[in-house]
Amino acid sequence: MLFTPVKWSERWRYEELGITTAIYLIADAEYRLRWLGQANRRDGLISRLASHDSDPAKREVFANIRVLRLVDHTPAQSVDAIEGRCADVLKIREAMRPRVWPSARDWFLLTS
Repeated sequence: MLFTPVKWSERWRYEELGITTAIYLIADAEYRLRWLGQANRRDGLISRLASHDSDPAKREVFANIRVLRLVDHTPAQSVDAIEGRCADVLKIREAMRPRVWPSARDWFLLTS
């Protein structure tokens, strides 16, 4: 279920998993990437997604989500590096401006 697309309206399905640390990709109805983000907090993924849902502009276009679950409480520096590496692999740093992602420098050392 985690990296399989889930409808944005069904994101509550992640609640029972108790995910605190993750990288997630949110797409529109045509599966175009609209957001790459991270959850790395005590209140978990569900709370992070709720903050996105409170934004009417995001709520209007967000249609599907994929979640890459990380080890709970992975150090913030490592999560940042993973998110940055995902941005690089997806080649979205320029395409999705003004969004800015963390640096991927040392991502391999931080995640080994």
